[in-house]
Amino acid sequence: MEAIKLRVAENLRKYRERKGITQKQLADHLGVRDNTISSWEKGTNSIDISTLLNICNFLEINLDDIYGISDKKISPVELTEDELALISNFRKLSHDNKMKVLGMVELKAAEDV
Repeated sequence: MEAIKLRVAENLRKYRERKGITQKQLADHLGVRDNTISSWEKGTNSIDISTLLNICNFLEINLDDIYGISDKKISPVELTEDELALISNFRKLSHDNKMKVLGMVELKAAEDV
């Protein structure tokens, strides 16, 4: 889990800087303090999923980018009919609706823990 947090922190900084956005500008957009952005980028604090989705929209990236999985090859796995149907329907959604669905899934998964 710590490795994921550090990867998100690293990628947050990378994509923010690529867009030419300062920590202050991002903080203002999110309604948080500058030092909050700094702590996220150092990996000392975690970012909740709704804020992460907001950041992705603001930086015009997706969760794959922020989690650093967009360049990784996905190994084949066996999927059930339900899983295949979910994937098929998910792929038909707009980017915004995909982000909403991912947020809801994350929240529901956290409830089941």
